[in-house]
Amino acid sequence: MHPFRRYERKEFDAAGCTRCGRCLSECPVMHLPESDAKIEIVALIRCLQEPGYSNTSTEAILRACTSCFACNVLCPQDCRPTNLFLALWGQQYREHGLPERARYFLPHSRPNFRTYVMERMSADEKQAVESWKSLEPVESFFYPGCNLITTPYLTFSKLFADLPIRGALEYCCGEMYLRMGLDEHLEQVARKCTAYFKTLGAKTVYLQCTAGLNMFTNVLPQFGADFAGVEFVSFLKLVHERLASGELPIVKRFDGRTVAVQDSCHAKIYEPGFADWPRKVLSLLGFTVREAPQHGDTALCCGIGSGFSHEAAYGKTALIRGQRACASNLRCARSDVVAVYCSGCLEMLSVSRYVSRLGSPVYHILELIQEAIGEKPLRRHRGVARNFLIGTLRNQGGGRNRFRLPPVESTGEQP
Repeated sequence: MHPFRRYERKEFDAAGCTRCGRCLSECPVMHLPESDAKIEIVALIRCLQEPGYSNTSTEAILRACTSCFACNVLCPQDCRPTNLFLALWGQQYREHGLPERARYFLPHSRPNFRTYVMERMSADEKQAVESWKSLEPVESFFYPGCNLITTPYLTFSKLFADLPIRGALEYCCGEMYLRMGLDEHLEQVARKCTAYFKTLGAKTVYLQCTAGLNMFTNVLPQFGADFAGVEFVSFLKLVHERLASGELPIVKRFDGRTVAVQDSCHAKIYEPGFADWPRKVLSLLGFTVREAPQHGDTALCCGIGSGFSHEAAYGKTALIRGQRACASNLRCARSDVVAVYCSGCLEMLSVSRYVSRLGSPVYHILELIQEAIGEKPLRRHRGVARNFLIGTLRNQGGGRNRFRLPPVESTGEQP
């Protein structure tokens, strides 16, 4: 059992680190032999303390990290090794900028991989997303987050019948900036989101996205956000309550069916035991959960995190490698179904149909709930994945050029 640890905006504790190497030997991505792990953590610390120092193995480790936060949980001394990686990436960015290929994946770039998908959505989805941009004040609402904005059909359900929806890509929570070590842009996101929620007069904000829950609750306040008077609430917990009470009658059960759960990277640092909630919901629907080897605190990222490192910079090879590792891990569960509770994970694992073999069909947990309460899920994920791939192949830049991000305040509409 690992201790629960929220993200803290603090420097890596080099003085407290015993150089035991557990952060690298037990890392779900690295799995280094213990002897190698001890050598490499020493080298990484040297990189931080002696800018300009590097070696081949250290560069490979810096490139492979997915900033999934597992090492912060694994560290026996609570030294925050994830923060070491983020600091080194931030240092690389300040010195060199980002490779051009990263531009197409950054949340405030236009166009980007999400806008390409959104331009090709159905008319009913475009209409929904446009209505969500409303700045009409509302105290209680559902905030979709960037990934659900690209899969809006998931909200076409009575689950959302009495809940206004507000949100737009311009008001991204900034989790990609966090996991890339881009602190300055995260501070800008904090200011922008503070203004946004104040404009709406928000008091209770429901989120399905675990990244959004963690960013708004735990992270952005450390970067200057002022969300006083706003409560961010898990929509999944609300749905579980409604299912358990009978307010949402279950008319179709999945007894005898097995499911593997792909965990959100943010689940391990949002609140203690949060990864249990999707499992509680699925069990309530009749599923038997079969765990993949890497799950919960040591879950593998769905694949998008393989692009977060400075040198990976969303390179296609890195993204495919991460997605294939995740698919391979889930196949080990030998389940009838794979369930995700993050729309980004749905998109990445849907790509497996084109670049690897997952085997089991992938469902967002909202789709399984919809089916259980007698609705027919729209299941448009394959089209989203196809457009994601086509857009990346057509539009992602490359070459040796590098760039620096413009200020977040200068991008998109403002409240």
